[in-house]
Amino acid sequence: MTVGKGPRGVKGMKSARMQARAALVLFLAAFWTSALADALTDRAKALLAQKQHRQAYDLLLPQEATRAGDPEFDYLLGIAAIDSGEPERGVFALERVLAVQPNNHVARAEIARAYLALGERDSARREFGTVKAQQIPPEVKQSIDQYLSAIAAADITQITGFAEIGYGYDSNVNSATAGNQIAVPSLGGIVATLDPTATRNGDTFTSLAGGINLTHKVARDWAVVGSLGANAKWNTHEDEFNTTTFDATVGARWSSGRHAVTAGGQFQDFELDNDRYRETKGVIGQWQYSLDERTQFTLYGQAADLHYPTQDIRDATRM
Repeated sequence: MTVGKGPRGVKGMKSARMQARAALVLFLAAFWTSALADALTDRAKALLAQKQHRQAYDLLLPQEATRAGDPEFDYLLGIAAIDSGEPERGVFALERVLAVQPNNHVARAEIARAYLALGERDSARREFGTVKAQQIPPEVKQSIDQYLSAIAAADITQITGFAEIGYGYDSNVNSATAGNQIAVPSLGGIVATLDPTATRNGDTFTSLAGGINLTHKVARDWAVVGSLGANAKWNTHEDEFNTTTFDATVGARWSSGRHAVTAGGQFQDFELDNDRYRETKGVIGQWQYSLDERTQFTLYGQAADLHYPTQDIRDATRM
């Protein structure tokens, strides 16, 4: 008795082999994709551990279109973005993490940090408060308390200041010419010899400067701002050229997100050898854009009247 394979049986076997081959291809593709994914996130973790945040960000960002939705990938991308000065993209990545892992307190703390970098203090306070209410280690809670204290202080009154002391050499204390002879046109071009005190003189000097800045919130987007500053320079021998400068500003600031607009008045008193030499009064308008925690762009305009109490002919308006 002979048993043969009909056309239908051959087709069935071919179909089965094709299905098996397709399944194998899909399995291998999934395997290699998983392996590559693990290599990607492992590399990103290593870079972040080495504080190479920008390198980690540049590594992960090109894969966002295909890897978005993977909590581990999104979390690493979020951290890398925040620490690379891209908090807005960090928020997007961490929001995807919280969408699938709402109880991921670490991701929620990081998104609070991103909000703070964007100037969205209310959102940052809310997220930090949510994390603080959970069962978290004491050191993490202490860190969150520090963030919340900083936010609270910034919401009401912020005071900063500086002080500096210096010592150096000025090759031209009296801002005079280096030559000891000049031609006088009104006298027919006659050449006159200058007194030594009217030519350039050098001297060592000591300087002292300090200032204080105040920002007081009066509404959500509005604040009163002001500053006081002083700078003194004392020459070792040429003390008749000692100078002292006093500065003061007062104004109002509107801020929203990364933008801040300030308008106010400026006042300055400049003294030479302890006598008032020049007075300045003016107004200033300024727009400031914060790109990240370390980078800002500023555009400003200024108008001021300069008055010389003993030399009215030198009075001027500066724009």
